[in-house]
Amino acid sequence: MRVGPLLALSVLSWLSLGGACIRSLQAQSTWDAYRPGTINQIIQRKDSSIRATPPNELPSWEMPGNQFPTRAIVRYRGDSRPIDPIRREIIRNWTFSFLHDSSIARLYSREYLFQEGEQELWLPVQDKVASFFPRELHQGQAVTLYVVWLGAYYAGRDITWAFAVNEFSADSTAR
Repeated sequence: MRVGPLLALSVLSWLSLGGACIRSLQAQSTWDAYRPGTINQIIQRKDSSIRATPPNELPSWEMPGNQFPTRAIVRYRGDSRPIDPIRREIIRNWTFSFLHDSSIARLYSREYLFQEGEQELWLPVQDKVASFFPRELHQGQAVTLYVVWLGAYYAGRDITWAFAVNEFSADSTAR
């Protein structure tokens, strides 16, 4: 199981594992886990298996063991809203299931609109990370997001996907 850098740092801080040097080394090694790719690639990879859920097992919650840590280049659309209630529940379930602490879900209060190709995506962003958006991003700007897939909800029609943004780089060449 891999966890986003800021989430990992928060957990490490809560566990009091040491000083800034340890946290800095952990963040650097954790960033290396994020591979170049697209959010749409993850969706395409998992879509058919989620839709194959038998009708008598619906609704279903997908909680992946592999979060596909990805560096995705998208366009920042500039809009935000409170997190969709189903996405919020996916985040809460994931943090409880894998980290045994659902309070970590409180690090996310809003989702932001991004565009990847033709697809618009509402993505929850850690509040601390989003606090830098007004200073560093403008509408339509290309940005590299460091995202993980936390799960999906399927009730027989559309799938609600939950990805979490743990960091960004306004320089789309990224780390």
